[in-house]
This record gives sequence, C-alpha cells and structure tokens, in this order.
Amino acid sequence: MRRALGKASPQAAFDGIVLCSLFQPIYSLPHQRQVGYEALLRGVPSAGALLAPFELFAKAIVESSTSTLDRLSHVTHLHNAAKWLPGQTWLFLNVTPASFIDPGYAQQLADAARGSGIRPEEIVIELLESGGSDVCAFAQATQAFRSHGFLVAVDDFGAGHSNLDRLLTLRPDIVKLDRSLIHAHQPDLRESVMPKLVSLLHEAGMLVVAEGIETEEDLLLAARSGVDFVQGFLFGQPSPGYSPEDEATRQIEAVFDTLAHTRKTSQLAIDLLLMPYRTLFAEAAERMWAGALPERACEDLRALPCTVSCFFLDQGGRECIPMIKGAGAVAVASHLAPLSKLPIGRWDNRPYFVDALAQPQRLMVSAPYLSATGAGLCVTLSIFINYRGEPLVFGADLNWERLAAPAVGLLPPSA
Repeated sequence: MRRALGKASPQAAFDGIVLCSLFQPIYSLPHQRQVGYEALLRGVPSAGALLAPFELFAKAIVESSTSTLDRLSHVTHLHNAAKWLPGQTWLFLNVTPASFIDPGYAQQLADAARGSGIRPEEIVIELLESGGSDVCAFAQATQAFRSHGFLVAVDDFGAGHSNLDRLLTLRPDIVKLDRSLIHAHQPDLRESVMPKLVSLLHEAGMLVVAEGIETEEDLLLAARSGVDFVQGFLFGQPSPGYSPEDEATRQIEAVFDTLAHTRKTSQLAIDLLLMPYRTLFAEAAERMWAGALPERACEDLRALPCTVSCFFLDQGGRECIPMIKGAGAVAVASHLAPLSKLPIGRWDNRPYFVDALAQPQRLMVSAPYLSATGAGLCVTLSIFINYRGEPLVFGADLNWERLAAPAVGLLPPSA
C-alpha cells in the first residue's frame, strides 16, 4: 500500500449508479517513465456495460446535478488512487469549470485529498477552459488552487474555443494538447506547427502533454516536437490500477534512437547537397575581398540551379550593391508584388546578418525560413567581409525546397 489511509470510504453512487475509476498513465519522454495517471470516471449500472463520463454527465445535466457528480467523482478517484498510486507520481483530476471557480472548492478538495492520504502537491487539476467563461474568474481560481499546493493544467488546448491569449492569462503549470493536433489530416502542416506551438508554450513557462498517442508515428511526432509528456492507447488501455511501464519505456527509447539517427543522416545529406554552394560562395567571397567586381566574383555561384540571388548589405542592413539574380530565381507571383521592391529595405534584424557581423570572415548558414521577398522557403549563406575598403555583408539566398528535395532519397527508410 502506498500510504496510510484514513477511514475507508464507501463506494460513491450517483442516482443508483456506482461510480468507479480507471487510470491512464502519463509518461515523461526525457525521463522515459511514468510521472502521472489521469483518473477517468466510469459508472457501474445494475445491468449492462460500464457507463462513460459523457453518459453520466448527460444524465446529471438533465437532473441539474453536474456539480454533485463532479465532486463525487473526485472523492471516488482520490480513494481509489490512494490504494496503489506510486510515490512521486501525479494524479490528474478533471474538474468542471463550475467547481473550479467555486470560491470554497480549492480548500474542500485539499481537505479531501489529505483525508485520502494524497497530498495536494501530488495532484494536477485538469480544467477544460471553455470560450464563454470569465477568464478573470479562472485566473483567480488558478491562484486559489495553487495556494493549496495543487498544480493546474488546461485540457484539450488546440480544440474548440482554445485561445492563446486566454491561456497566457491563466498561466497553467501544464497544457494538454488536444488529440486533433496529433491526428491532423495535413501531415506537413502538423509537423511544422507542433514544434513551434510547444516551443511557445515552453517559453511561457508551461509543461506540455500530447494526448491521443495511439501509434509509434504519433509518438515520433510528439518526441520530435519536444513535448514533455505523452498519454494514449499506445501504452495500453486505462485500468483500475497500476500499469506496467517496461514496454512503454522500450517504445520511448526506440523513438529517441530513431530521432538521433534521423538527425545524423539528415544533416549528412543536407551537408552533401550544400557543399557545392558553400564552396562556390567561399570562392566568390575571396574574389570580392581581392577586389573583383561582384558580377565576376559570383559568376559560378549564380549559375547553380538553387541560387536565387546574391546580395550585398552595408552595416546598416541596406542594399549597397545591386542584387544579382541567380539561376534559381523565379518571377514573384502577382499577388505578392508588394514584396518585390528589393532595393528598398533594411535587413539588419535578420539572423543571417546578425550572425555574419558577430563572426567576421566566417561563412554562416541560416536555418530554413520563409523569405520576406516572396521567394518561398530559403536558406541564406552570409559572410562579413571588406570590399575595396568598405565593410559589407555578402549573402546568397538558396531555394530550400528545391535544394532539400533530393535529401529524401539520400536518407535510409528508418529515417
């Protein structure tokens, strides 16, 4: 038994239906072990299969007793979890918005938790933050629960009425991403958006759970996106008690091995594809340093198929020598015409410019980014040099999509 229990609680019942708990494990990816369990409510009727939460709460709505059912569920989960929940493991409890903003409920739930033998610090309050709710009331309630030791999580973020501004006002400890983000029908969009969303939440000081992990592909996406915790049927069905974690640990370890292998082979492939561009860019920079005219210096570089342009910026980030188009240049689409006035602009806030200035005479390679000139995804090579006595940043934009396309064929199937 995990802890000394107080007086045993009788089985809770709602409208003649006995309430019971199932528990779904939540795993930490970096720790490769269970860090929590979400308590899931079920009803045991006198005959028939277990009733799911939506069936129980649908009945409660009709009878205007959702608050009663919600609080009975918490007592049920606390009593059932206290029998077996390992130490240093969170218990995630779903709380309805009405109960959450009730001024006295944080204290009541803290008392109930201690009475069961579970400390509030071991409990994560899971809140479905609905769009029509008073965000100020929720923010105050969040602080009230925290003052008693609870952690607070916002559930199903990314679905329905989710709003980033409201989330930043609530400042939960944990955000659970809705399964729709993992299972989005547009894989390219999903794989580009997920890491950025997770990074944004991390910067705001929130830990992130990916729900709905059902396949190894889902787990790979979650790990690649940098989420902290994962939860889903891949690790087994919810059960009345402890779930063995050996198989889940093996799956997480395998995913980390795959990602490490992919990073290594991907970088190798990209380095191979970039090599001729880096070589000819370095040669062009040397020629300019020796005083050659830009057109002559960049002649070989601009002839490569993915070179969009060669450009030259003064220390203020403004064009000081006319841009030279490369073989990979394409006409700007008519609807992007306002982005085509290239000589007019200031580019000293771009990472490729900042990095070049910070490390003079060193060839810099940017990460892929969306060009502000309408050229699509590109990678920029840059270097800070002196040209005929004047300092400047010499750069070359490369068509990233075209350049990286052959990399897929260079990677092994496991990547």
